Amino acid sequence: MDLNRLRDLYPAPFPDNVPIADIQKLSLKKLLDDDPIETQKMFDILSGVGFFYLDMMDHEKGRKLWEDACTAARSGMEVFPHTPLAEKRDYKAPKGVKVLDRGYQVGAVNEDGTPRDSEMFMIPQHEMLGFGKSEWTLPAWLAKHEERFQNALRSGNVIANVVLGVLEKKLQLAPGTFTSLHRLTDSSGDFLRVIRYPGSKDVSRVDPLRFPPHKDAVSVAILFTWLGGLQMIAPDAPAGLNQFMIPDEHWRWIKPVPGTALINLGEAMEIFTNGVLKAGMHRIVKAPGDQIYHDKYSVLLVARPEATTPMKAFESPVIPPLTAEQAKAPVYNSFEWGNRRIQQLQDFIDGLQTRRAGKEAKLERSW
Repeated sequence: MDLNRLRDLYPAPFPDNVPIADIQKLSLKKLLDDDPIETQKMFDILSGVGFFYLDMMDHEKGRKLWEDACTAARSGMEVFPHTPLAEKRDYKAPKGVKVLDRGYQVGAVNEDGTPRDSEMFMIPQHEMLGFGKSEWTLPAWLAKHEERFQNALRSGNVIANVVLGVLEKKLQLAPGTFTSLHRLTDSSGDFLRVIRYPGSKDVSRVDPLRFPPHKDAVSVAILFTWLGGLQMIAPDAPAGLNQFMIPDEHWRWIKPVPGTALINLGEAMEIFTNGVLKAGMHRIVKAPGDQIYHDKYSVLLVARPEATTPMKAFESPVIPPLTAEQAKAPVYNSFEWGNRRIQQLQDFIDGLQTRRAGKEAKLERSW
């Protein structure tokens, strides 16, 4: 791989003086070939720590997605800094059920109207690829990148179903149990997200926590990122701690590895397997070392179950049966469940931002 072609994505090196997560790298080619050793590794990881690097360079399908992700990131570089905030905010998520599959979002905003912590746009797979009837269209500031987004969405669905196909076999489920719920043509809330975390000149004013600890409300998440800021919990962290109370010393940095995607499962797979598979807990903090001074871009592709899918465990010799208490719990469909989970997280983030704003106002008054 010619890293010189990626200097815009890697403006500063990752520091060597921070604790780095021990994450295995798996081969896409071997997974596609149903290599028994590689598929068992993946199953063990996804029923344990929950994260692995997937080598995108050893198969043409992976190389295609890597290139699509790079071009999607560069689309963000073109539009985010050069589009007025009011125009970006006009690209809104629809009212009603929301699974964060479309629209523009921004966190705290500086006095000059620029984003302080993060901004992102989401592209819905179903409408972007022309399936079903919809009046949805891309806003003008994104429209010229339409082909890039379409390519990335198609490639991402291929890779997500490679992972899901392996898991079906390992869980002794019938072929298609997972993959039939994650087809490219389904209305499922799948999306492409491009995120910008603005670099900081005055690091004394940077909130160290940009996004709180959480699990994704999806089936499979495929992340491409070129600068640091993502962290996962260390394997030796004490069990039973509230996710928001885990001390900093129990978090490990996930180092971006060129030519790979970071794969993790979301909470949907925990539900479908009654906890056999694990969703990866993670958080986003300010970039380490000198990387903090540079804008960081990330590209996220997710697979979610088809919208009407009942969110309950499948039956298999490998999947434990529901307890009596679990069996009494209400069963939501995928869209209802996703909306509830995201609303819960959004409520927490809104409360966190309100508390932060109060602290900042109090600090300013003290001066």
